Amino acid sequence: MNERSHRSSRVNAVGGLLVLTAAFAVAAVYHAATWDRPHREAMVAMLVAVYLLSLLIVALPPSLVFATRRRRVGVAAFWNLVCVALVAVSAALDGGLRSPIAAMMFVAVVFASVSYASVALVAAVGFAGLASSVAVGALVGGASWPYVTMFTSALAIVAGTCVWQAHMGRRRRRQLAEASRTDPLTGCLNRRGFVEQYERAVGEAERTGTPFALVEFDIDGFKEVNDVYGHEAGDRLLVQLVRRVRGVLRSADEIARLGGDEFVVLAAGADREGAQALVERIERALSPQTGSIGVAVYPHDGRTLDELYRAADAGVYKTKRSRRSEGKGTRTPGEAN
Repeated sequence: MNERSHRSSRVNAVGGLLVLTAAFAVAAVYHAATWDRPHREAMVAMLVAVYLLSLLIVALPPSLVFATRRRRVGVAAFWNLVCVALVAVSAALDGGLRSPIAAMMFVAVVFASVSYASVALVAAVGFAGLASSVAVGALVGGASWPYVTMFTSALAIVAGTCVWQAHMGRRRRRQLAEASRTDPLTGCLNRRGFVEQYERAVGEAERTGTPFALVEFDIDGFKEVNDVYGHEAGDRLLVQLVRRVRGVLRSADEIARLGGDEFVVLAAGADREGAQALVERIERALSPQTGSIGVAVYPHDGRTLDELYRAADAGVYKTKRSRRSEGKGTRTPGEAN
């Protein structure tokens, strides 16, 4: 688990403790004002026990409590369900759903929806809150059926709204994450997305012992296309070329735009021979335009991204010098048609 996830989980835990502290303060005032009623000692004991449990969760090392996603979700689910149970039992001891403590069920559901990315977890908390409220209303009584119906219906609406909000929040986060790693013009990976893909490829290569290749290329004479026909024509050319190159890639390959007309293909599992075959396919896809292409194979040409990039870049400039010496360049969009 990375440092960012540790920090996010710790923030959620501290946030939960702050919410519980506020609820503890409200409950303490209520219990003090109604101390002459039954079961106050038991209710305070339960409240203190849950608060101490929350302090323990926050105090433990994040690497222990939040080491994996499954453990993070498990701890969050356990803590939220304990809080729901606390509210349900306290309300039952205080007269059922007519007790003002029952309103704290709404707090538990809303807190889950704004704190956790897991839609399933939010739904579980909402369902637990609704089920426990129905159980308290049915078993304890103390409130008329219209009141019980209105309370549980309102809680069901709030829980459903919270689940929907969690779903939409997850969808927005995915869209933002995708946009942050995608080139808006061509739709391929941007530099950030490429680095993420490279890191995954390195992990796979280290685990399995298989190589992978970086095939870097740019478009010969692309500056002249922009100068003669304008940047809009240059953009159209890039979109067209990326579409054609994608048509010759394998499903496991990823293409990224590093900037301008500079692209790189990460070919998973490709050795030198496989990379050269990919170069030939890319050259055919670019035709009638021409590109300067360079290749680097992990780990033979380097073990870091910088080393591999320098090796591939050297190949690009070697090809570019060869193109110039032969007098070849890029056809403009008008010539291509």
